[in-house]
Amino acid sequence: MNLLFLIFIALALAAGFVVMVMQDPGYVLITLKPWSIELSLALFLTLLVIFFVAMYFLIRFLVKLWRSPRAINEWQTTRSQNKARKLQTNGIMRVIEGDWNQAERLLLSHLSQTDTPALNYLGAAHAAQGRGDYKKRDLYLSQAVDSDPGQATAIGLTQATLQFRSGQYDQASETLARLRSNSPKNKRVLGLSVKVLERTQDWPSLQQILPAVKKQQAAPDSEIERLEQLANRKLLTDASQSRELQQVWRSLSREQRNDPGLLATYAQRLMNEGSHKEAEELLRKSIQRKWEPSLVRLYGQVKTSDPAAHLKRAEQWAASHKDSPELMLSLAQISLNNELWGKARSYLEACIASGGTVEAYRELGHLLEQLDEKEKALDLYRKGIEQATPQTIPGITKPITDVRDEGTQTFTD
Repeated sequence: MNLLFLIFIALALAAGFVVMVMQDPGYVLITLKPWSIELSLALFLTLLVIFFVAMYFLIRFLVKLWRSPRAINEWQTTRSQNKARKLQTNGIMRVIEGDWNQAERLLLSHLSQTDTPALNYLGAAHAAQGRGDYKKRDLYLSQAVDSDPGQATAIGLTQATLQFRSGQYDQASETLARLRSNSPKNKRVLGLSVKVLERTQDWPSLQQILPAVKKQQAAPDSEIERLEQLANRKLLTDASQSRELQQVWRSLSREQRNDPGLLATYAQRLMNEGSHKEAEELLRKSIQRKWEPSLVRLYGQVKTSDPAAHLKRAEQWAASHKDSPELMLSLAQISLNNELWGKARSYLEACIASGGTVEAYRELGHLLEQLDEKEKALDLYRKGIEQATPQTIPGITKPITDVRDEGTQTFTD
């Protein structure tokens, strides 16, 4: 629309100029001693327009001629960049296909022309890992950081992932520790860290980062709960002395100290260290607070300095939990510690009647053997074995001797 308007104005001016010239052509005198030039105004103006148009195109030509080397360089650069981009794409495709040598060759070509050299180095690192050349892999990763320092976290994650996949767990742990110090809230860093720390069995470090993993939702809640249980249990189990064991226990939250699994692990460690009094008090208070069969069973294994009081405390629970096989077995074991053979036998029989485990059969058989009731003891041992061992050959209706005879007859025939 604007162009049409300008054309219209130009035509109007031209028409006005023609009319003016027809009415009075005028003249122009140019004197330059010893010459003088006289021409009509119309011709002068026409020549003037031609001169300016010629100068305009001449200047444009000279400018283009001046800029031509730069334009050629830009064209060559664009061409090289397009080629580098194509080589990068093909190289990444070869990495996906597992053609490591070809991928490495393509990705390292025209590196100076590519816009994203770090991506080429990362692909080359994957290819080097595929060939088993870890030295070159680490070199490419280092070059990737040098080419794009702003992507240090992403490159570090790639390095840790490759180290983890190649079984270099200690190196992966060091890489991730460095990444956590620089990017403590990065979900991928935290998620990979828990896998590596579990594999390296670095339970203190795993316990330390789990709150951040939970806060950043870097792993499913069920996985975090499993890792918390595992790390705390291992720390309790691996504590080398009583003081360290107490420190680990006190470092746990109240909710964790009430967890039956951790509480059982701690109580067992106390008993192993000879601290039966502390173990008995801990288990008793926990059972009174909340009934837990596994802790009830463990309570019977405590050896206190006053077995009679120990038995009396445990028997108080029998009124409301008389059908608990775990309680009956614990009462039997405490009765044995008190040398109350009759009570122990009654409790073991009650445990078996309540669906007790193989342990109850074994303990009762052992007790009957000590009481010189060997036939009954053997019968209990047999029943215990039958309960522990599933029937593996169902459906046998003939005696084994018949099978043997039939087999013998077949060979004879």
